[in-house]
Amino acid sequence: MSPRPDQKTPRHRRRVEVRYRKEGRPEQIGFSGNISTTGMMLRTPRVHPPGTILTLELRFPRKTIVLTGRVMWAREGPLVWLATGKIGMGIKFVDPPGELADLVRIAAAATGTATS
Repeated sequence: MSPRPDQKTPRHRRRVEVRYRKEGRPEQIGFSGNISTTGMMLRTPRVHPPGTILTLELRFPRKTIVLTGRVMWAREGPLVWLATGKIGMGIKFVDPPGELADLVRIAAAATGTATS
């Protein structure tokens, strides 16, 4: 999947369970709508405002990694919109670990999307 003009890396449609939390708040669960080495679209009905820093636990089939992300945009709406990708948050990873690139590449290959 090609990146939008404001995205520098290709996004890949891949559903990965994501547990996330803002410091001092309970953990919440969502799923990635797409993911890259620099960010992801997080499908969730519980959004945080842009600028919020979140701790993210990405549960790939081969490995779970924990990293930090900044909310870049957030859209609320009816729960029935969750599967459409109309609600959720755009997350930019903050200093992602090097192993993330391998996990994204493997996940993209499993879904048949090529990285570029």
